[in-house]
Amino acid sequence: MRLVSQPVRVAGLLVGLAGGSLAAGLLLGVLGTLVAVPAWVLWPVALVATAITVAACWLAAATGTGAGRTFWWRLGAAVALLGAGTAGQAVDSVRRPDELVPMSPPTGMLFLAAVGLATFAMLRLPGQRRSWRAGVAVRLDTTIVAVASGLIMLQGMAVLPVPVPGGALATALRIIVLGTACAAVTAIVKVGLSGSGPVNGRALWILSPVGLLGPAALPLASAFHNWPHLNATVAVVPPFAILLTLSARAQTRANVTGVLTAPVLDGDAAKPGISRVPYVAVGVTATMLLAVTLRAGYLPAGLAAGAVVLILLVLVRQHAALSDNSVLVDRLADQARFDDLTGLPNRRSFTGTLHRHDGHATVAVCDLDSFAALNDRLGDETGDEILRQAAARITLTAGGSALVARLLGDEFGVLLPADHPLATGDRLAVALVQAFQAPLPVGEHDLLVTVTVGSAAGEGADVPDLLRRAELALQAAQRVGANRQQQYTADLDASAQHHADLAAALRRGLDQGEFRLFYQPIVELPLGRITAVEALIRWFPDGGTPVSPAEFIPVAEQTGMIVDLGAWILDTACADAAAWRDRFGDAAPRISVNVSARQLLDPELPALVADVLRRHALPPHQVTLEITETAVFAGGPALHTVHALRSLGVGIALDDFGTGHSSLTLLRTCPVTTLKVDKSFIDELNGSPQQEAIAASLSGIAATLGLRAVAEGVETQDQADRLHVLGYRFAQGYHFARPQPATEIDASLLATAGAA
Repeated sequence: MRLVSQPVRVAGLLVGLAGGSLAAGLLLGVLGTLVAVPAWVLWPVALVATAITVAACWLAAATGTGAGRTFWWRLGAAVALLGAGTAGQAVDSVRRPDELVPMSPPTGMLFLAAVGLATFAMLRLPGQRRSWRAGVAVRLDTTIVAVASGLIMLQGMAVLPVPVPGGALATALRIIVLGTACAAVTAIVKVGLSGSGPVNGRALWILSPVGLLGPAALPLASAFHNWPHLNATVAVVPPFAILLTLSARAQTRANVTGVLTAPVLDGDAAKPGISRVPYVAVGVTATMLLAVTLRAGYLPAGLAAGAVVLILLVLVRQHAALSDNSVLVDRLADQARFDDLTGLPNRRSFTGTLHRHDGHATVAVCDLDSFAALNDRLGDETGDEILRQAAARITLTAGGSALVARLLGDEFGVLLPADHPLATGDRLAVALVQAFQAPLPVGEHDLLVTVTVGSAAGEGADVPDLLRRAELALQAAQRVGANRQQQYTADLDASAQHHADLAAALRRGLDQGEFRLFYQPIVELPLGRITAVEALIRWFPDGGTPVSPAEFIPVAEQTGMIVDLGAWILDTACADAAAWRDRFGDAAPRISVNVSARQLLDPELPALVADVLRRHALPPHQVTLEITETAVFAGGPALHTVHALRSLGVGIALDDFGTGHSSLTLLRTCPVTTLKVDKSFIDELNGSPQQEAIAASLSGIAATLGLRAVAEGVETQDQADRLHVLGYRFAQGYHFARPQPATEIDASLLATAGAA
């Protein structure tokens, strides 16, 4: 940190020295008006001030980079030329003490070169990169400021006295004064209009008063005529030095901290805004023109011509501003109607067109299957490219006369006119599903991304309702599975109403305690001793006929109520497990609780499990959470949640193993402790050797990996015997016990304990 701040401390020291030179100049100047002092007494002060300024500029250059570094090198060189010119004028003053402005041609050339190099450095300083339209606006503003400044400087040169009557020296003085003013105006334009770019904006603002020092030198030259030690140059050089040294310190600090006032942006990304500089310049010019007119009774021709030019420039600038506003309004309108990522119309545009559509029309809504999992696994950039490629394929499939829109996320809508060849029946939906049987080109790879489609057709007054019907058909297709299509039928409306009623009843049932937990034993082969139980939920609305879990669990998943329902199941099951542990000790069965895919996406699930275990004083190894392969096959947040759950010490079981995605791969990536072999493999036992080979291999894999294998769906004693021969030590099914209330599990455990 000490090394990093060293340049800033040096810059601060140079500012102090420049301030000291200014104070010394003021003291010696005032002293010379009271007592006799040598005529050369102030020249060393001016020379020291320029040397300090050169050091400050080059320090700013040494700590900078790129165009900013070059700018400060040039500015330092300009100050060095100014110092050389000051030294030359000091010699001229000693040699020709009687002249009002002693300046030889070489001295004048040095001053002109200094002003020229400073102005060149300002002009070459790059601002922010902008779009063509924004660049035209900046150029117009710059021209307005230049014309206004020119009129002010023209009047100033006419009013300010020039200490010499004419000739080359008078011309040189005018050029020096005008050049200094131009450099200051350029600094104001750079930071106020085009942006400071690679140079600190505060540093440029500090430089802007330098333009006043040149014009101030003209009346000072005449005022100092009675005091030989005073000279316009020695009067303006120390203030110039302190301003430039302060500016260089601001730049050095910005270089060291890496903070400039404005970043360099491209195109339309440049920050929009209205600069006050042109308005201030026009206002000052108008005030000056009014003052001249009131004093002289008329406006001189040169100023009048300049005023006309300024008015025309302001009119052109206002016209450009109105054009920019029109373009901005059009752009905002496009953004309100179109999707930025795909360039397709958005949902608002799609529904607006749909409501205006007359006659026969067909609407399809298609959703990319498992897009969220793909996006999590491959990253947002790849996900965006998938959406762009999917949009292109849907557009190509639907044809040019169709309206294709991105409705939401990975959901797209298609509207076909009456005469479209795919507007009959389910032809559009079938065509979309078939179109995605070929992989999508995404970057350097081809990805197989399927779609599920819902479609609806209608006429006349039914047209505005088509989107709702198509989305209803899509939901029905998704309940069946992926890579499917469904056409709207009237039955779907009744199904949707039933779905909504069931969702409301679910919430009411959970609040009123209508749910119960049943437990199905998991036994040890061959004797059938209960080692664990699986918690299964049952719903008895109003204490009446139970509702099948196959009916209400999908609704709970879709509405998100599965999170609250799952929390209740976990808490109730752990409470029962804790009671069994208190009653039977180590002989108490472990508890298995199913966790849905939706629950695994809840980042609060691990904390919830930990809290339940703590409240019920239940050891983590007493609990196993059952998940499905499809819930975690894509990785992402769900798999992260499983790892967090396993770190608590609870067991993880893969339910219905062998029927999902990438089963063997999951055994490497998912922290599994138990494999529950699907019933479909158990049903094929006692058949051909090929059928038994799968069940045997799954048992062998589990044994090799140190996992517990549980055979599901055992319905006969023959199956149980054969499973034991094939290496299975744990089984579950109706042959041993159906799901039963906790009280019946108590009775079974008591019977087992009594027999022991």
